[in-house]
Amino acid sequence: MKGFWRYFWILYALFFAIPFPMFIYYMTGYRNGEAGTNPWLALIFLAIAIVLWLVLLTGWFRKWVLFTFSMQRNIRRLLKDGIVKEARIVKSRELISASREFTTREIVCNLRNFSGTEITQTLVINDSQPALHRYEEGKTIRLRIDEKLKAVPYVIPDGVQVSINKGRIVLLSFVWLLVVIAVAGYFIYSYQLENNGTGWRFLKFYHPLVLVPLILIFTGFGFRKLLQMLGNTPEKDLQFKYYGLRTDAEIISASQTGAYINEQPQIRFELRYRDNLGASQTATLKKIVPLIDLGSVKQSTVPIFYLKDKPGQVIFASDIEG
Repeated sequence: MKGFWRYFWILYALFFAIPFPMFIYYMTGYRNGEAGTNPWLALIFLAIAIVLWLVLLTGWFRKWVLFTFSMQRNIRRLLKDGIVKEARIVKSRELISASREFTTREIVCNLRNFSGTEITQTLVINDSQPALHRYEEGKTIRLRIDEKLKAVPYVIPDGVQVSINKGRIVLLSFVWLLVVIAVAGYFIYSYQLENNGTGWRFLKFYHPLVLVPLILIFTGFGFRKLLQMLGNTPEKDLQFKYYGLRTDAEIISASQTGAYINEQPQIRFELRYRDNLGASQTATLKKIVPLIDLGSVKQSTVPIFYLKDKPGQVIFASDIEG
C-alpha cells in the first residue's frame, strides 16, 4: 500500500505538471489578439525556458543512465566496506526473470539492526546459480549494509557479482533521447504555430514552454515536502529501520487535524511508551490514514520504532517493515 501511494502521487503530480498546463493554455484562447510580449522580455522567457529544460534533461540523464554506473560503484564500495549482518530468509518467491542467465527471486529476511532490534528486509536478487538453492526459505545469508545509509543500494547480499545491464542502459538512453527530441520538437512546433511573423514574442510566463519545466522542477521539491508531511521520507525510514528500537506504544488520543490529501484525512496521534531504560516517553505523530483503515486508530496500542537520541520522534513499525 505504501508503494502504491508513492506511485499515485508521482502520476498525480505529473498530470498537473505536463498535460494540465497545456490543456489550459490551448483551450483558453491563446490566439486572442493580445499584443505580443516585449521583445527583450520574450528573449528572457526563452532563455529561462531553455535553462529550465536543460536542467531537467541533465537531471533525467543522470538519474536514468548515469545512475546505473553510480550504483555499480556503490555496490563495489559496499562489498569492501559494508557492515556484515547475518539474515534468515523467511519468505522467498520466484519472479519473472528478464534473462535466461539467472533466476530472479524476491526474498524477505529477518536480521538485527545496528541497535539489536529485529527487522525485516525485502530484497530482489538475480540468482546466477539457482541449482544451489541459496535463497530458499529457512536459509541464512550474509548481508552487507551501508553504515551511513547514504548511497543506493543500502543493503546487498555479501559476495554479489557486479555487472551492468547493457540492454537497460541502451533502452533508457533511447527513452531519454526521445524526450530530448520531444522537447526540441515542441519548441519548433510552438514557434511555427504561434510566432505570426513576430518571432518569440508569443512567449509569456504562463506558456507551457516556460511553465511546464518550472512546475516539474518545483514538483520534485513539493513531492519531497509531501512525503515529509506523510512522515515517510526514504532517509527518515532508513534511520528508524536500521538504528531504531522497537516497542509498543499506547495511543493516548487520535484526532483529525483538518488536513486532507486526496480526501484522505490526516490524523494526529498522541503516543506514550517506555524506552529501553524504562523511562516514560511521549510523542506526537501525524499520518495520512486511508478511509478504509480508519478503524486502526481505535487500537489501544501500536508497534513503533524510536531513536535513542531522539525519543520524541517515532514512526509506526508498519511504515518501515518489509
